[in-house]
Amino acid sequence: MVEVKIPTVALALEHNRNKLAAGARTGEVLRVRRGAYCAPDEIHVDGPSRAAREARKKALARARALHSQLRAKHVFSHASAALLLGCLVWTTPRETHVYQRYRASGHAAGDVRRYTWTLVPDDIVEAAGLPVTSLARTVVDCARTLHPLEALVIADSALGLGAEREELLATLDAQTGRRGTQRARLVIELADSGPQSAWETWVRYELLRAGLPRPTTQMPVETDAGRFHTDLGYEQWALGIEFDGQVKYRPDGVRPGHDPAQEYLAEKARADAIRRAGVSLENVSASDKQDVQAMLDRITAHIPPDVLRKARIDPRLPAI
Repeated sequence: MVEVKIPTVALALEHNRNKLAAGARTGEVLRVRRGAYCAPDEIHVDGPSRAAREARKKALARARALHSQLRAKHVFSHASAALLLGCLVWTTPRETHVYQRYRASGHAAGDVRRYTWTLVPDDIVEAAGLPVTSLARTVVDCARTLHPLEALVIADSALGLGAEREELLATLDAQTGRRGTQRARLVIELADSGPQSAWETWVRYELLRAGLPRPTTQMPVETDAGRFHTDLGYEQWALGIEFDGQVKYRPDGVRPGHDPAQEYLAEKARADAIRRAGVSLENVSASDKQDVQAMLDRITAHIPPDVLRKARIDPRLPAI
């Protein structure tokens, strides 16, 4: 399990309510939900993907605040549990998801999604000091209720964190008869521990949705400069697919002191070695989301026509 750091939260019930409200108006503190505030430096970050990283921190802060504000027994679940367990997500949830034993009143907060209690003791663990659904239960809940891409990002990440596919399927089987079971089974069967980012899962999702064969994640390539791995690939057609995240080409993008010029040269040398080994490389990036078909056309140019003739859009995997 990944150690997740949650921002420190100040509650109006425990501090001067008027002072906190005034601080929120001047920017001295940030309101994360009703009656809960954070210092700006607990949320704000610099560098690439700033908006997504800050949204993740705010979601974690809301979970901590809600935990302190709720009096009845509760367990964080679904996408909120995924965040607390350290999973990657495609979209940071705007609501905090919890299982509770009682039905919420008509005046319940609108930023909380509540679910009827269906948990057994093995479904509950602790993460970052908060009660959350287990990794297996979290994956199953997300796979049953979220868009398949959203769920696949979480399922891929969970396998990378050590979840076992057999355990996920067993957890799903224990919920037979509930809505979304068939979709959840598909997500779990397609899940792969290889992707190292949500974008890599997205590329694989689009390939699978197009009806193409399942690609290999972290495909090994033996070269004259050593063994390298491409993010995705098809060994049978000597094709590697790389997702280019812009973060590594920015100063300090990966780590303090990171040199993007050196990164570029290293990436070029690596790509040249892979091509000398007889493997074609296709690079994709976040901008390809604007024209998925153009991305697929570049990739399928390397795939035999007889394979493409058999490819059909998988109706179980809707467009994102």
